[in-house]
Amino acid sequence: MEEAVKDLEDQFMIAHNAATVISSIFQSSRTKYSSTSNDLTEKELYHEVRAGERIQKAYEKKCAQLQNQDVKGEEPPLSDKARAAISDLHTQIKVSILLEAETLRDEELVPQTLELVQELARMRKVMAECHQLQKCTLDEAKILLARTSSTFSAVKNQKMSHSEMQRLVRSAANLDTELRNWRSCFETWIVSQRSYVHALTGWLFHCVRLDPDTSKLPLAPRESFGGSSMFNICIQWSRFLDAIQEAPVLDGLGLAAAGICSLYAQLQEDSSRKRSASKSCGGKQEPRGGMEVGQLEDEALSAEKVAEVANRELCAGMSVAMNSLTEFAVSSAEGYTNLVKQWENAKQSKSSEGTGS
Repeated sequence: MEEAVKDLEDQFMIAHNAATVISSIFQSSRTKYSSTSNDLTEKELYHEVRAGERIQKAYEKKCAQLQNQDVKGEEPPLSDKARAAISDLHTQIKVSILLEAETLRDEELVPQTLELVQELARMRKVMAECHQLQKCTLDEAKILLARTSSTFSAVKNQKMSHSEMQRLVRSAANLDTELRNWRSCFETWIVSQRSYVHALTGWLFHCVRLDPDTSKLPLAPRESFGGSSMFNICIQWSRFLDAIQEAPVLDGLGLAAAGICSLYAQLQEDSSRKRSASKSCGGKQEPRGGMEVGQLEDEALSAEKVAEVANRELCAGMSVAMNSLTEFAVSSAEGYTNLVKQWENAKQSKSSEGTGS
């Protein structure tokens, strides 16, 4: 069983290291992402201010012209022409601002986001492989425990001391806490990913000016690569994250924690009973319920029996959790792999259009 636990730990470390790469990307790119966002905002605000000044001057000039035309009694078509000129100027300025924002988006945000998606795909693939190996390890451990059950049951001569029992009680309590924390962190992780992609898609929506109902928007890889293509990819990304089912994983981790909690309660009860039996023996007091001290000691679990119960409970709970984690990881890896392929297809399509092939 120790070897199985070591294998599980090794695979967890591999998965952890894969996730650390993503954290490193966010840390190293934080300034870069922030700079891109600030550039987009500052440039847009700068141009809006400058554009506002020009529009204001043009508006005042046209108003003066309109007043002069009214004073002179000139015909209405001249006034309409002035209003049309103001409208055209405003449109040109808006287009200029949008082009500036799109340039920054295509040259900064698109490659940064593509790098993130590629690394997420790689991380999910590593995690899927790790969880598959862990699942196999737990399945083998369950078979081994079933074969050695009779051996454990036959050895009852080594009783567990109160201090050893207390140590096991603390270990079970700590494991229960860690499993519940794992469940909470996993849920937060998924929710955070969805929120991030939804926010990114919402921002891009303002750039491409498309239908806000994303369910009606098909993937359009032949559109120009940049805003529209990235927006479509983000729609697929958002749909993918909304579709993945994390509930089985949460249920599996919750079940594992509940099993350990049950073991914890049983160990506490056995520890209390053992301590009560010891006090009754030392104080020459009659045990509760008229039971002999020897009977209480016989009911106390041996070290081997405790190990068997603990191992069985741990394997059963972790097996359920790992099965759901494996399915989730494999599904997620496939989803991110498809996203990368869609992005590459969009780039190739744009490249083909540019070369005329």
